[in-house]
Order: sequence, then C-alpha cells, then structure tokens
Amino acid sequence: MLSRADNELVTRVCGDAPFGRMLRTHFWIPAVVSAKLEAGGTPARVRILGVDYVAFRAEDGRVGFFDEACPHRGVSLALGRNEDNALRCIFHGWKFGVDGACLEVPTQPIKQAEFCKAIRIKHYPVHEAAGIVWVYLCAGDPPPFHDYEFTRLPWPSHVYATQQAGHFNWLQAVETTMDSAHLGVLHASSLATATDVALTKDYVAPTYDVERLPWGFRYASIRTLDDGRAYVRVNTFVAPWFSIVAPAFNGVPGGTVQFTVPVDDEHSTFFFLQYRTDGLDRSTSALLAGCTDPTNWPPPVPGGPAEHWGQNRDAMRAGHATGFPQHLLTEDLAVVTSMKPIVDRTKEQLNAADAAIVNVRRSVLAAVNEFVRGETPACARFAEIDERHIVPQSDFVPAGTPWREHFAPAPAGAQT
Repeated sequence: MLSRADNELVTRVCGDAPFGRMLRTHFWIPAVVSAKLEAGGTPARVRILGVDYVAFRAEDGRVGFFDEACPHRGVSLALGRNEDNALRCIFHGWKFGVDGACLEVPTQPIKQAEFCKAIRIKHYPVHEAAGIVWVYLCAGDPPPFHDYEFTRLPWPSHVYATQQAGHFNWLQAVETTMDSAHLGVLHASSLATATDVALTKDYVAPTYDVERLPWGFRYASIRTLDDGRAYVRVNTFVAPWFSIVAPAFNGVPGGTVQFTVPVDDEHSTFFFLQYRTDGLDRSTSALLAGCTDPTNWPPPVPGGPAEHWGQNRDAMRAGHATGFPQHLLTEDLAVVTSMKPIVDRTKEQLNAADAAIVNVRRSVLAAVNEFVRGETPACARFAEIDERHIVPQSDFVPAGTPWREHFAPAPAGAQT
C-alpha cells in the first residue's frame, strides 16, 4: 500500500502539483493520435494536466498546438476555421499561424500589422512520431525526443497508435498495463483461442523476477510448465508511463507499448500502440482487429456505475469470464474505471503477484521526489537511457536456464 501523502503525490497533476510540474518541465507528452488531425480539417480539443489546448493540422501537414482560448475574448479556437495554413477565430476573425504568430486582425482598422506583432498566443513545440503528436508544454528548449524502436518506424505501415478517454486517474491504468498476473483471470475468455497464450489460463500465478534500473525496471513473469520449460515474458517500464509489453508469441519482431496521460486528476487518455519492425498487418492483429477509428479504440467501457459499467451478465452466464466481450483492453479499462476516479491505495492488501505494480509506484515516486529536491529525475536524463535497445521479449526458456542468460540484457549505459 501507499501512504496517503504518497498517493496524493503520484496522482495529483493539476495546478501546482509537483507531478504535473515535473511532466511539463522534463517530458514530451503524448497529446493526440495523428489520425485525429486531418490536413485542413477540424481542430481537436486536447486537455492535459487540467489545461485546455487546441491542435490542428494545416494544409501543408504542419501541426499547430495552442492554448484553446483565443487571446482576444476567450472563444474556443477549436471552433476556428482551418485555412491558409492558419487558424482563424470565428468570432472576430483573428488569424494565427502554426507558429503562433498573429497574422490578421480584421477588426483593427488602423496599424493592423503593428497590432498583430503585439499579440501573443501561447503555442507549444510538437513532434510527430509513431502515429502520435507529442507536445512540450514548458518554456525553453524541449528535451531530445525519444529514440525507442517504435518511434523510428513509419506510421501506419509498421506502427499503429490508438487512444481512448477514461474516467480514472492516470496511474491506475499504468499499473494495470504492467500487471502480468491478471492475464489468465481477467482475460481468460479473450485469450482462450490463442495458441501459446492459452497456457496462461492454466498457469494463473506467475513468479516475478524484477530487475530495477535507474529509469524504471524490467521484470520477467515466469510460468513454469509441466515439461520443465518456462514461458517467460520480459516487460519493461520506463517512468513515468511507458509500459513496453512483450508479444505473446516468441520470435515476433515487435510488441505493444501502452501509456496513459493525465487529462486532469480524475480523467486520462489511454494510448495503445502496436508495432512490428517487419511491417504491421492490422487485419491479422488480435488487438487491432475491428479498429476503424483509432481516436476511439479500444472500445470504451459501455456504461456507468449504475449499470455495472455496462457489464453483460447474459454473456457471463453463457461462459464469458468478465461480461465485457468488446475487447481484451476494454476489460482493462472496465476494472480501472470501477476502482473510482482515484483509488485509495492506503486500503490495499497486496500479494506476491503485485511485484510489478509495487515497482511502478517506486519508480514514479522516485522520479517526483527527485524533482521536488530540485534534481533532474533519472527517467528524464535521456542521455543515460539507451532507448534504442529497450525491446519487449518473450520465449519458452529451457529447463534450468536462467532467464537473464536467455534474453538480451537490459540497456543501462549511455547512448552512443
């Protein structure tokens, strides 16, 4: 369990909360999937850390990211006309370029050019990679952008990103993405038709071996089979939110990456990303099959508390394990939503299978405490993290072979 003070420290993000200030200061923040922004199309409202923004893609493909309110009268620029590689407020026609420059003020009858130069709108640096538009929300130069395997792949042929809104605190979802123990229980029906992964329903309680690292940790979830072999999945957590999850089948050149961004204290945006270095065929992906709208995927939780979050009890009576047959990831979102917007971790009673969750909290707490002390958190010292070699791994390990000898070692050195 966490103390009440620590739970507040890692869950509160709005205003002057230390965790929110740390994210703004040190990190590129995932803002919106690229598919949401059509060239010359409708601007998108984006809320991050309790603040409202607007993002749009100009006709030339560039992305602008502003405070949502027009600096004139506060009208939402999400209502604006996306034209001439700029965004024009519909109220009085003030026009802003992608770089935030005020280009026109039609209602200013004299010295309009000089007036425009005096107008400032807060705009923020963006970087587009892995099918996501990332934003840096602090003044000054942004940090170097990430160099993970998945950020270097072309979208959408090799990497595909989706997002879903949720009424839950960001940490609840991040913890769940690193919890391997629930696979054979929560996802029993979803995994029933998988070949290799079907074994998880028979081996519900894996053992964990955690390897702590300055910027997070990686762990092996080990399921010992009847023939002496072990089915081992090596997942990596890079604070504050990256869960790099091994593929279910050994030999797959890729994996999934999941991260959850705080909208405010009680709401979040869950990002799901799947990639393959040899090319991604979404039609054969069990996790992306049926996805026609990446801005609304996985399928959302179908109801609220009054209707048990839309749980289908008829499906349960027919044999479905959870009553959320929409998608494996919908099951994840349903359970974290049911915890209430901010779960009270002072009341938890954890067990041995919660090693990954405990280490997520340790990593996040370490980062925010370093920030409070005036230090750059270890997870934000990017020159010391060899992101290129943080890759998901899974395999059947021969009896008697330590998993660390079977898999590639964790990268701990500086990038070269």
